[in-house]
Amino acid sequence: MSRPLLDVKGLRKSYGKQIVCDDIGFVVGEGEHIALIGRNGAGKSTLLNMLMGIEEPDAGTVKLMPWTKLGMVAQHDILPGDVTTEEYCSSISGKPTWDVRKLAAKFGLHGTDLEKPPTALSGGYQMRVKIVAMLLCDPNLLLLDEPVNYLDLPTLLLLERFLADYEGSFIMTAHDREFLQNTCTSTMEIERAAMTAYPGTVEDYLVWKAEQLEFLRKSNKRVAREMAHHQEFVNRFQYKASQASRAQSKIKHIEKLRRSIVQIKKDLSTTRIVIPTPVIIPGIAVRVEKLSIGYFSHPERSEGSPVVIASNISFTFNRGEKVVIAGENGKGKSTLLKTLAGILEPLEGSVKWWHRADIGYYDQKTDATLVPSETILQYLTRLSPAMASGERILMMAGNFLFRGDDLEKTTSVLSGGERARLCLAGMLLHEHSVLILDEPTNHLDVETAESLASALKECGGTVLFVSHARTFVNALADRIYEIRGGTLRHYVGTYEDYVRDLESIMDADDVAVLPKEMSDDAETRSLRRQLLKEKQRLAERMQLQIEKLDKEKSGILAYFFENPTDYSPEKNRRLSELDDELSRFEHQWLVLCEEIEMLKAAK
Repeated sequence: MSRPLLDVKGLRKSYGKQIVCDDIGFVVGEGEHIALIGRNGAGKSTLLNMLMGIEEPDAGTVKLMPWTKLGMVAQHDILPGDVTTEEYCSSISGKPTWDVRKLAAKFGLHGTDLEKPPTALSGGYQMRVKIVAMLLCDPNLLLLDEPVNYLDLPTLLLLERFLADYEGSFIMTAHDREFLQNTCTSTMEIERAAMTAYPGTVEDYLVWKAEQLEFLRKSNKRVAREMAHHQEFVNRFQYKASQASRAQSKIKHIEKLRRSIVQIKKDLSTTRIVIPTPVIIPGIAVRVEKLSIGYFSHPERSEGSPVVIASNISFTFNRGEKVVIAGENGKGKSTLLKTLAGILEPLEGSVKWWHRADIGYYDQKTDATLVPSETILQYLTRLSPAMASGERILMMAGNFLFRGDDLEKTTSVLSGGERARLCLAGMLLHEHSVLILDEPTNHLDVETAESLASALKECGGTVLFVSHARTFVNALADRIYEIRGGTLRHYVGTYEDYVRDLESIMDADDVAVLPKEMSDDAETRSLRRQLLKEKQRLAERMQLQIEKLDKEKSGILAYFFENPTDYSPEKNRRLSELDDELSRFEHQWLVLCEEIEMLKAAK
């Protein structure tokens, strides 16, 4: 049995009449990877805050062992701008440069990144710096509350790989079920202020939970049938002298059976999202031509120079399509959405929506529309259309699980997930024909995120969104566009294909090139063999991708050969994209081949 790191006993916490934790206890041992799950408002963040010492429990104890060292990522901490990233990580941890560079490389932070101040890096890379700085302090127990919020996909994948192989322990909440499934080996669920622990993955736990519930229901039915059988005898013979003693015995047996029936609590309500949309006639929803996006260095357009984030963006979306915008943080995803929503003006080019487009925009910073003193009902009433009935407002509130006394809660006491649900409900009170959503799953529990994906898929409107929650994107996206290299490109394939291709590119970027002059010790030879195998596997995957792209290109060329008079802008555009992708992959493949030959020669 592994050594314990954390011992929690009899933990209780309530806010007014709402009991969040009631006599919760558990032990975390070395090497445990724990997924903490539960509905929004169930108390996941409250529990982690009590473990961190940020909040005091009403009763119970949280005991850290003398050998336990906690690690936490403070998402809102401001990084310095007057030292290099390498100096910052070294000063935080007290570790030498070699250790900093070795760990930073695992998160895709290399020489040029480490030489810049942290504030000069993009948002996704700044989160990588925070994670590296925390891990350099050698914690053996990580407490991670929604670490995937605001992470771009490359950083999420890097964190997922690290946590899956992490030798220490962690307790983590996350709205992306796939992320939890790939990193956690045991599960704890908070439901109705109680905790259930299970020694298996989230998916296994949910299956086990459903099986247990079904077993209890069947057991209760069996007991009820037996009670009815005995009761029939009692009803017939209770007052007959010859059978009175048997009847009394059966009455006692019935009472014993009644006590054995397990009270099954009513299932928790599930978000039932209905997205009203007007009747939409098929056609083009938006036409974007030679668009440049960014901002001005001065609030007044007449002053300051434009800062271009991405340019030469052209595309068309059809009405009813569901389109995801992918790419690293800081590359312009949110700026593009705001430009398409009309919140920011284009620096160049044009955005032309169809004349009946009614745009609803959801900002990832949900606090922007909330007033702390407002109740839930007041907020929804303020954001509702002028002609909306009280019945419609209450129905939408109920769809997002705000009922009864909940409606009188002020927004200031809501959890992050409850605030996100409230803002979504306020937006969906309007019958928008176009929805533009920036990270809509942040803070949502898994059930609400999946319900939202299903509702968006079924609605007839156009949906443009940014999200890095793979389960959500896989369920919703019809088309994938990626911001890379200062422009937008169309990715042909599924989101799973996109994730696999991104991992291949990350492998190519992150596998370090060995120095030319190397010692010939056993450790170096072992490292060289490992790198050789990694690069060979990567070269094989890239070769398959090149063949796939080449086959698609040949198909388009064959079409034009057979139909020389046919003009197809979409096929021409895709042909140009294929040329760019093939050129990029072939260049990376050639570089890999050279590195493989160099490693073979050094054996």
